[in-house]
Amino acid sequence: MARDIKIPVAAVSRPGKKKKNVPVLSHEFIQDNHADIISVICMLMVFGLMVEVTRNVFTPFVAPQHLVNDTLSGNDSNATNYTGPLAGDEYEEEQELFIAGPNNTQAPPSVRRFKVPHYATGPLDFLTLSFYTMVWVVVHAVFKEYLWDRFHKPLRLSKAKTSVYYESFNLVTYYLIAVVWAFYVAGKERLLTDVELYWRDYPHLNMTFRMKVFLLIQIGYWLHNIPELYFMKAKRDEISAQIQVYIFNVIPLIIMYCLHFQRIGTVLFAFHATAELLSHLHTLLGLWRPAVADKLVPFWTLIFSVVRIFSVALAVMVFGVGMAREKEMDLTRGNYNTLTVRMMMVTGIILLQLLLAWQFVTARLSAIREHRERKEIQSKLERPSERRQRQQKEKRDAAAATADENDTAEGADVAAADTPKDVPSPSKKETSTRRRAAADGKSKH
Repeated sequence: MARDIKIPVAAVSRPGKKKKNVPVLSHEFIQDNHADIISVICMLMVFGLMVEVTRNVFTPFVAPQHLVNDTLSGNDSNATNYTGPLAGDEYEEEQELFIAGPNNTQAPPSVRRFKVPHYATGPLDFLTLSFYTMVWVVVHAVFKEYLWDRFHKPLRLSKAKTSVYYESFNLVTYYLIAVVWAFYVAGKERLLTDVELYWRDYPHLNMTFRMKVFLLIQIGYWLHNIPELYFMKAKRDEISAQIQVYIFNVIPLIIMYCLHFQRIGTVLFAFHATAELLSHLHTLLGLWRPAVADKLVPFWTLIFSVVRIFSVALAVMVFGVGMAREKEMDLTRGNYNTLTVRMMMVTGIILLQLLLAWQFVTARLSAIREHRERKEIQSKLERPSERRQRQQKEKRDAAAATADENDTAEGADVAAADTPKDVPSPSKKETSTRRRAAADGKSKH
Protein backbone atom coordinates (compact mmCIF):
# COMPACT_ATOMS: atom_id res chain seq x y z
CA MET A 1 0.00 0.00 0.00
CA ALA A 2 1.50 3.28 -1.10
CA ARG A 3 1.95 5.92 1.55
CA ASP A 4 0.79 9.50 0.95
CA ILE A 5 3.68 11.88 0.48
CA LYS A 6 3.13 15.30 2.03
CA ILE A 7 5.23 18.13 0.64
CA PRO A 8 5.85 20.99 3.11
CA VAL A 9 4.44 24.32 1.94
CA ALA A 10 7.72 26.07 2.65
CA ALA A 11 9.52 23.73 0.28
CA VAL A 12 7.36 24.76 -2.71
CA SER A 13 9.03 27.50 -4.68
CA ARG A 14 6.67 30.20 -5.88
CA PRO A 15 7.68 32.03 -9.00
CA GLY A 16 7.79 35.83 -8.71
CA LYS A 17 7.96 35.79 -4.88
CA LYS A 18 11.70 35.32 -4.52
CA LYS A 19 13.66 38.39 -3.50
CA LYS A 20 17.02 39.03 -4.99
CA ASN A 21 19.95 39.40 -2.66
CA VAL A 22 21.10 43.01 -2.56
CA PRO A 23 24.69 43.83 -1.54
CA VAL A 24 24.96 45.37 1.91
CA LEU A 25 25.48 49.16 1.95
CA SER A 26 24.51 49.43 -1.71
CA HIS A 27 22.14 52.18 -2.86
CA GLU A 28 19.21 49.80 -3.20
CA PHE A 29 19.87 48.23 0.21
CA ILE A 30 19.94 51.65 1.91
CA GLN A 31 16.82 52.83 0.09
CA ASP A 32 14.85 49.71 1.01
CA ASN A 33 15.98 49.59 4.66
CA HIS A 34 16.66 53.24 5.50
CA ALA A 35 13.84 53.40 8.08
CA ASP A 36 15.14 50.36 9.97
CA ILE A 37 18.71 51.67 9.96
CA ILE A 38 17.76 55.13 11.21
CA SER A 39 15.34 53.76 13.82
CA VAL A 40 18.17 51.64 15.26
CA ILE A 41 20.38 54.74 15.49
CA CYS A 42 17.62 56.68 17.25
CA MET A 43 17.03 53.84 19.73
CA LEU A 44 20.75 53.71 20.52
CA MET A 45 20.70 57.44 21.26
CA VAL A 46 17.72 57.07 23.58
CA PHE A 47 19.32 54.04 25.22
CA GLY A 48 22.49 56.10 25.76
CA LEU A 49 20.51 58.42 28.03
CA MET A 50 19.94 55.53 30.45
CA VAL A 51 23.64 54.81 30.88
CA GLU A 52 25.56 57.06 33.24
CA VAL A 53 28.74 57.02 31.15
CA THR A 54 27.12 58.10 27.86
CA ARG A 55 24.35 60.31 29.23
CA ASN A 56 26.23 63.56 28.72
CA VAL A 57 27.12 62.55 25.16
CA PHE A 58 23.58 61.78 23.93
CA THR A 59 21.61 64.34 25.95
CA PRO A 60 22.25 67.18 23.44
CA PHE A 61 20.76 65.02 20.68
CA VAL A 62 17.50 64.14 22.40
CA ALA A 63 16.66 66.96 24.83
CA PRO A 64 16.51 70.70 24.02
CA GLN A 65 19.66 72.52 25.08
CA HIS A 66 20.69 75.96 26.35
CA LEU A 67 18.52 75.88 29.45
CA VAL A 68 18.42 79.27 31.12
CA ASN A 69 19.85 79.31 34.67
CA ASP A 70 17.33 78.92 37.47
CA THR A 71 18.75 81.98 39.22
CA LEU A 72 18.99 84.96 36.94
CA SER A 73 21.06 87.92 38.02
CA GLY A 74 21.14 91.27 36.37
CA ASN A 75 24.89 91.38 36.92
CA ASP A 76 25.49 88.10 35.07
CA SER A 77 26.30 88.81 31.42
CA ASN A 78 25.53 85.23 30.38
CA ALA A 79 22.09 85.12 32.00
CA THR A 80 19.03 86.56 30.32
CA ASN A 81 15.70 87.55 31.84
CA TYR A 82 12.57 85.85 30.58
CA THR A 83 10.11 88.33 29.10
CA GLY A 84 7.65 85.91 27.56
CA PRO A 85 3.89 85.97 28.00
CA LEU A 86 2.23 84.62 31.10
CA ALA A 87 -0.60 82.38 30.01
CA GLY A 88 -3.75 81.86 32.05
CA ASP A 89 -3.42 79.11 34.63
CA GLU A 90 0.38 79.09 34.27
CA TYR A 91 0.76 82.58 35.67
CA GLU A 92 1.52 81.31 39.15
CA GLU A 93 4.23 79.02 37.79
CA GLU A 94 5.88 81.56 35.51
CA GLN A 95 5.79 84.59 37.77
CA GLU A 96 9.02 85.68 39.34
CA LEU A 97 9.83 84.46 42.87
CA PHE A 98 12.20 86.51 44.97
CA ILE A 99 14.81 84.64 47.00
CA ALA A 100 14.47 85.33 50.70
CA GLY A 101 17.44 87.07 52.27
CA PRO A 102 18.55 87.22 55.92
CA ASN A 103 15.91 88.02 58.54
CA ASN A 104 13.19 86.94 56.07
CA THR A 105 13.84 89.98 53.88
CA GLN A 106 13.56 89.76 50.14
CA ALA A 107 16.60 89.88 47.92
CA PRO A 108 17.01 92.72 45.42
CA PRO A 109 14.69 92.53 42.41
CA SER A 110 17.72 91.94 40.13
CA VAL A 111 17.88 88.31 41.32
CA ARG A 112 14.99 86.11 40.08
CA ARG A 113 14.16 82.44 40.03
CA PHE A 114 11.71 80.67 37.68
CA LYS A 115 9.85 77.41 38.22
CA VAL A 116 9.13 76.77 34.53
CA PRO A 117 12.34 76.17 32.50
CA HIS A 118 13.12 78.47 29.61
CA TYR A 119 15.51 77.90 26.74
CA ALA A 120 17.71 80.10 24.58
CA THR A 121 19.16 79.49 21.13
CA GLY A 122 22.71 78.20 20.60
CA PRO A 123 25.03 75.92 18.61
CA LEU A 124 23.88 72.75 20.41
CA ASP A 125 20.53 73.12 18.66
CA PHE A 126 22.17 71.61 15.58
CA LEU A 127 22.58 68.30 17.42
CA THR A 128 18.97 68.31 18.60
CA LEU A 129 17.85 69.22 15.10
CA SER A 130 19.74 66.28 13.60
CA PHE A 131 17.97 63.84 15.95
CA TYR A 132 14.53 65.30 15.18
CA THR A 133 15.28 65.05 11.46
CA MET A 134 16.09 61.35 11.81
CA VAL A 135 12.90 60.81 13.80
CA TRP A 136 10.92 62.39 10.97
CA VAL A 137 12.46 59.91 8.50
CA VAL A 138 11.19 57.02 10.64
CA VAL A 139 7.74 58.60 11.07
CA HIS A 140 7.56 59.17 7.32
CA ALA A 141 8.22 55.48 6.64
CA VAL A 142 5.61 54.38 9.22
CA PHE A 143 2.94 56.65 7.72
CA LYS A 144 3.76 55.43 4.22
CA GLU A 145 3.53 51.75 5.07
CA TYR A 146 0.50 51.75 7.37
CA LEU A 147 -1.55 54.70 6.08
CA TRP A 148 -0.72 56.01 2.61
CA ASP A 149 -0.17 52.62 0.94
CA ARG A 150 -3.50 51.32 2.27
CA PHE A 151 -5.44 54.06 0.44
CA HIS A 152 -3.24 53.98 -2.66
CA LYS A 153 -3.90 50.38 -3.70
CA PRO A 154 -7.67 50.71 -4.37
CA LEU A 155 -7.18 53.89 -6.43
CA ARG A 156 -4.99 52.24 -9.12
CA LEU A 157 -3.30 55.47 -10.17
CA SER A 158 -0.77 55.99 -12.93
CA LYS A 159 2.89 56.66 -12.15
CA ALA A 160 2.54 60.41 -12.52
CA LYS A 161 -0.55 60.55 -10.29
CA THR A 162 1.09 58.19 -7.78
CA SER A 163 3.88 60.71 -7.22
CA VAL A 164 1.31 63.48 -6.72
CA TYR A 165 -0.68 61.24 -4.37
CA TYR A 166 2.22 60.49 -2.03
CA GLU A 167 3.42 64.10 -2.00
CA SER A 168 -0.05 65.48 -1.25
CA PHE A 169 -0.88 62.84 1.37
CA ASN A 170 2.49 63.50 3.05
CA LEU A 171 1.82 67.24 3.27
CA VAL A 172 -1.82 66.80 4.32
CA THR A 173 -0.72 64.61 7.24
CA TYR A 174 2.04 67.03 8.23
CA TYR A 175 -0.04 70.21 7.95
CA LEU A 176 -2.92 68.66 9.88
CA ILE A 177 -0.58 67.99 12.80
CA ALA A 178 1.20 71.33 12.41
CA VAL A 179 -2.00 73.41 12.38
CA VAL A 180 -3.32 71.88 15.59
CA TRP A 181 0.06 72.12 17.30
CA ALA A 182 0.77 75.69 16.15
CA PHE A 183 -2.56 77.06 17.33
CA TYR A 184 -2.14 75.20 20.62
CA VAL A 185 1.27 76.81 21.21
CA ALA A 186 0.03 80.25 20.15
CA GLY A 187 -2.98 79.94 22.44
CA LYS A 188 -0.93 78.85 25.47
CA GLU A 189 1.52 81.71 24.88
CA ARG A 190 -1.40 84.20 24.56
CA LEU A 191 -0.21 85.22 21.10
CA LEU A 192 -3.75 85.17 19.66
CA THR A 193 -5.21 87.57 22.22
CA ASP A 194 -2.43 90.07 22.98
CA VAL A 195 -0.91 91.57 19.83
CA GLU A 196 1.65 93.66 21.72
CA LEU A 197 3.48 90.50 22.78
CA TYR A 198 4.96 90.34 19.27
CA TRP A 199 7.20 93.34 19.93
CA ARG A 200 7.00 94.03 23.67
CA ASP A 201 10.37 93.64 25.46
CA TYR A 202 12.17 92.55 22.30
CA PRO A 203 14.56 90.67 21.95
CA HIS A 204 12.75 87.51 23.05
CA LEU A 205 15.89 85.59 23.92
CA ASN A 206 14.21 82.83 25.91
CA MET A 207 11.44 80.44 24.93
CA THR A 208 9.26 77.99 26.77
CA PHE A 209 9.86 74.29 26.25
CA ARG A 210 6.79 73.86 24.04
CA MET A 211 7.75 76.69 21.68
CA LYS A 212 11.36 75.60 21.25
CA VAL A 213 10.46 71.96 20.60
CA PHE A 214 7.71 73.03 18.19
CA LEU A 215 10.01 75.20 16.08
CA LEU A 216 12.85 72.65 16.01
CA ILE A 217 10.49 69.87 14.92
CA GLN A 218 9.04 72.02 12.12
CA ILE A 219 12.54 72.81 10.84
CA GLY A 220 13.48 69.13 11.14
CA TYR A 221 10.50 68.10 9.01
CA TRP A 222 11.50 70.24 6.03
CA LEU A 223 15.13 69.18 6.35
CA HIS A 224 14.21 65.48 6.40
CA ASN A 225 12.40 65.84 3.06
CA ILE A 226 15.70 66.46 1.25
CA PRO A 227 17.27 63.03 1.97
CA GLU A 228 13.79 61.53 1.64
CA LEU A 229 13.97 62.24 -2.10
CA TYR A 230 16.89 59.80 -2.29
CA PHE A 231 15.19 57.21 -0.11
CA MET A 232 11.96 57.38 -2.15
CA LYS A 233 13.87 57.09 -5.47
CA ALA A 234 12.53 60.37 -6.83
CA LYS A 235 13.00 61.18 -10.51
CA ARG A 236 15.76 63.55 -11.47
CA ASP A 237 13.43 66.02 -13.16
CA GLU A 238 11.37 66.30 -9.93
CA ILE A 239 14.25 66.69 -7.46
CA SER A 240 15.15 70.32 -8.22
CA ALA A 241 11.55 71.54 -7.99
CA GLN A 242 10.95 69.68 -4.73
CA ILE A 243 14.16 70.99 -3.15
CA GLN A 244 13.14 74.56 -4.00
CA VAL A 245 9.81 74.03 -2.22
CA TYR A 246 11.54 72.66 0.87
CA ILE A 247 14.06 75.51 0.97
CA PHE A 248 11.34 78.17 0.62
CA ASN A 249 9.54 76.61 3.60
CA VAL A 250 12.51 76.06 5.92
CA ILE A 251 14.37 79.38 5.43
CA PRO A 252 11.61 81.59 6.99
CA LEU A 253 11.45 79.28 10.02
CA ILE A 254 15.23 79.41 10.50
CA ILE A 255 15.30 83.22 10.18
CA MET A 256 12.48 83.67 12.70
CA TYR A 257 14.21 81.26 15.09
CA CYS A 258 17.70 82.77 14.89
CA LEU A 259 16.65 86.45 14.93
CA HIS A 260 14.36 85.91 17.95
CA PHE A 261 11.10 86.58 16.07
CA GLN A 262 9.63 83.29 17.31
CA ARG A 263 6.30 84.76 18.39
CA ILE A 264 5.22 86.30 15.11
CA GLY A 265 6.82 83.38 13.27
CA THR A 266 4.63 80.88 15.12
CA VAL A 267 1.41 82.79 14.34
CA LEU A 268 2.30 83.33 10.68
CA PHE A 269 3.16 79.66 10.33
CA ALA A 270 -0.16 78.60 11.91
CA PHE A 271 -2.23 80.53 9.38
CA HIS A 272 0.02 79.60 6.46
CA ALA A 273 -0.28 75.91 7.37
CA THR A 274 -4.09 76.22 7.38
CA ALA A 275 -4.14 77.49 3.79
CA GLU A 276 -1.62 74.87 2.66
CA LEU A 277 -3.66 72.11 4.31
CA LEU A 278 -6.70 73.02 2.21
CA SER A 279 -4.54 73.27 -0.91
CA HIS A 280 -3.09 69.77 -0.65
CA LEU A 281 -6.41 68.37 0.56
CA HIS A 282 -7.96 69.66 -2.66
CA THR A 283 -5.20 67.99 -4.70
CA LEU A 284 -5.66 64.71 -2.84
CA LEU A 285 -9.44 64.71 -3.24
CA GLY A 286 -9.01 65.47 -6.94
CA LEU A 287 -7.43 62.03 -7.38
CA TRP A 288 -10.22 60.27 -5.50
CA ARG A 289 -13.43 62.33 -5.75
CA PRO A 290 -13.08 65.18 -8.29
CA ALA A 291 -16.66 66.36 -7.66
CA VAL A 292 -15.95 66.82 -3.93
CA ALA A 293 -12.67 68.59 -4.74
CA ASP A 294 -14.49 71.09 -6.99
CA LYS A 295 -16.88 71.95 -4.14
CA LEU A 296 -13.89 72.72 -1.91
CA VAL A 297 -12.45 75.34 -4.32
CA PRO A 298 -14.55 78.37 -3.18
CA PHE A 299 -13.82 77.75 0.49
CA TRP A 300 -10.12 77.14 -0.25
CA THR A 301 -9.93 80.34 -2.32
CA LEU A 302 -11.51 82.38 0.47
CA ILE A 303 -9.18 81.02 3.18
CA PHE A 304 -6.13 81.44 0.93
CA SER A 305 -6.95 85.09 0.21
CA VAL A 306 -7.64 85.90 3.86
CA VAL A 307 -4.38 84.27 5.01
CA ARG A 308 -2.29 86.15 2.44
CA ILE A 309 -3.82 89.53 3.36
CA PHE A 310 -3.57 88.78 7.09
CA SER A 311 0.12 87.82 6.81
CA VAL A 312 1.02 91.06 5.03
CA ALA A 313 -1.01 93.19 7.46
CA LEU A 314 0.52 91.50 10.52
CA ALA A 315 4.06 91.88 9.17
CA VAL A 316 3.56 95.59 8.48
CA MET A 317 2.01 96.16 11.91
CA VAL A 318 4.74 94.30 13.84
CA PHE A 319 7.89 95.27 11.93
CA GLY A 320 6.73 98.64 10.66
CA VAL A 321 4.90 100.01 13.70
CA GLY A 322 5.44 97.91 16.82
CA MET A 323 9.18 97.22 16.56
CA ALA A 324 9.87 100.90 15.84
CA ARG A 325 8.81 101.74 19.41
CA GLU A 326 11.38 99.45 21.02
CA LYS A 327 15.06 100.14 21.64
CA GLU A 328 17.53 99.94 18.81
CA MET A 329 20.01 97.25 17.83
CA ASP A 330 22.31 95.65 20.39
CA LEU A 331 24.11 92.59 19.02
CA THR A 332 25.51 91.67 22.42
CA ARG A 333 21.96 90.93 23.61
CA GLY A 334 20.74 89.45 20.34
CA ASN A 335 18.74 92.56 19.42
CA TYR A 336 18.33 92.94 15.64
CA ASN A 337 15.81 95.76 15.82
CA THR A 338 17.10 98.10 13.10
CA LEU A 339 15.34 99.79 10.23
CA THR A 340 17.27 97.66 7.73
CA VAL A 341 16.33 94.36 9.37
CA ARG A 342 12.69 95.40 9.76
CA MET A 343 12.43 96.47 6.11
CA MET A 344 14.07 93.22 4.98
CA MET A 345 11.59 91.19 7.03
CA VAL A 346 8.56 93.07 5.70
CA THR A 347 9.83 92.90 2.12
CA GLY A 348 10.59 89.19 2.40
CA ILE A 349 7.14 88.37 3.79
CA ILE A 350 5.37 90.45 1.13
CA LEU A 351 7.39 88.85 -1.70
CA LEU A 352 6.66 85.40 -0.30
CA GLN A 353 2.92 86.12 -0.20
CA LEU A 354 3.03 87.44 -3.78
CA LEU A 355 4.87 84.32 -4.91
CA LEU A 356 2.29 82.07 -3.27
CA ALA A 357 -0.55 84.10 -4.78
CA TRP A 358 1.03 83.87 -8.24
CA GLN A 359 1.38 80.11 -7.90
CA PHE A 360 -2.24 79.84 -6.77
CA VAL A 361 -3.60 81.87 -9.71
CA THR A 362 -1.41 80.00 -12.19
CA ALA A 363 -2.54 76.63 -10.83
CA ARG A 364 -6.23 77.58 -11.00
CA LEU A 365 -5.95 78.90 -14.57
CA SER A 366 -4.09 75.75 -15.58
CA ALA A 367 -6.80 73.57 -14.01
CA ILE A 368 -9.57 75.47 -15.84
CA ARG A 369 -7.67 75.18 -19.13
CA GLU A 370 -7.13 71.45 -18.67
CA HIS A 371 -10.83 70.96 -17.89
CA ARG A 372 -11.85 72.70 -21.12
CA GLU A 373 -9.32 70.77 -23.18
CA ARG A 374 -10.55 67.50 -21.68
CA LYS A 375 -14.12 68.32 -22.68
CA GLU A 376 -13.06 69.22 -26.22
CA ILE A 377 -11.12 65.98 -26.59
CA GLN A 378 -14.06 63.95 -25.32
CA SER A 379 -16.40 65.64 -27.80
CA LYS A 380 -13.99 64.96 -30.66
CA LEU A 381 -13.58 61.32 -29.71
CA GLU A 382 -17.34 60.74 -29.72
CA ARG A 383 -18.75 58.63 -32.50
CA PRO A 384 -21.20 60.29 -34.92
CA SER A 385 -24.02 58.09 -33.66
CA GLU A 386 -23.28 58.92 -30.03
CA ARG A 387 -23.03 62.60 -30.86
CA ARG A 388 -26.37 62.43 -32.70
CA GLN A 389 -27.98 60.64 -29.76
CA ARG A 390 -26.61 63.20 -27.34
CA GLN A 391 -27.89 66.10 -29.45
CA GLN A 392 -31.30 64.47 -29.77
CA LYS A 393 -31.46 63.92 -26.04
CA GLU A 394 -30.58 67.56 -25.42
CA LYS A 395 -33.36 68.63 -27.84
CA ARG A 396 -35.88 66.35 -26.12
CA ASP A 397 -34.91 67.73 -22.73
CA ALA A 398 -35.28 71.30 -24.00
CA ALA A 399 -38.68 70.47 -25.58
CA ALA A 400 -39.87 68.80 -22.38
CA ALA A 401 -38.82 71.81 -20.34
CA THR A 402 -40.70 74.15 -22.74
CA ALA A 403 -43.80 71.96 -22.60
CA ASP A 404 -43.75 72.01 -18.82
CA GLU A 405 -43.62 75.79 -18.85
CA ASN A 406 -46.54 75.99 -21.33
CA ASP A 407 -48.63 73.55 -19.26
CA THR A 408 -47.98 75.62 -16.18
CA ALA A 409 -49.06 78.81 -17.95
CA GLU A 410 -52.23 77.18 -19.40
CA GLY A 411 -53.16 75.76 -16.02
CA ALA A 412 -52.91 79.22 -14.52
CA ASP A 413 -55.22 80.66 -17.27
CA VAL A 414 -57.84 77.90 -16.80
CA ALA A 415 -57.85 78.40 -13.06
CA ALA A 416 -58.38 82.11 -13.57
CA ALA A 417 -61.29 81.45 -16.03
CA ASP A 418 -63.01 78.93 -13.74
CA THR A 419 -63.01 81.30 -10.82
CA PRO A 420 -66.63 82.50 -10.31
CA LYS A 421 -67.21 86.21 -10.61
CA ASP A 422 -68.83 88.19 -7.89
CA VAL A 423 -72.66 87.72 -8.19
CA PRO A 424 -74.99 89.88 -6.10
CA SER A 425 -76.91 87.85 -3.55
CA PRO A 426 -80.74 87.69 -4.13
CA SER A 427 -82.98 89.81 -1.95
CA LYS A 428 -85.43 88.40 0.61
CA LYS A 429 -88.43 89.14 -1.67
CA GLU A 430 -86.98 87.17 -4.57
CA THR A 431 -86.18 84.25 -2.28
CA SER A 432 -89.73 84.04 -0.92
CA THR A 433 -91.21 84.22 -4.45
CA ARG A 434 -89.06 81.29 -5.61
CA ARG A 435 -90.08 79.17 -2.63
CA ARG A 436 -93.79 79.89 -3.25
CA ALA A 437 -93.48 78.95 -6.93
CA ALA A 438 -91.73 75.70 -6.03
CA ALA A 439 -94.50 74.84 -3.53
CA ASP A 440 -97.26 75.50 -6.12
CA GLY A 441 -95.52 73.20 -8.60
CA LYS A 442 -95.45 70.37 -6.08
CA SER A 443 -99.18 70.76 -5.25
CA LYS A 444 -100.16 70.53 -8.94
CA HIS A 445 -98.26 67.31 -9.33
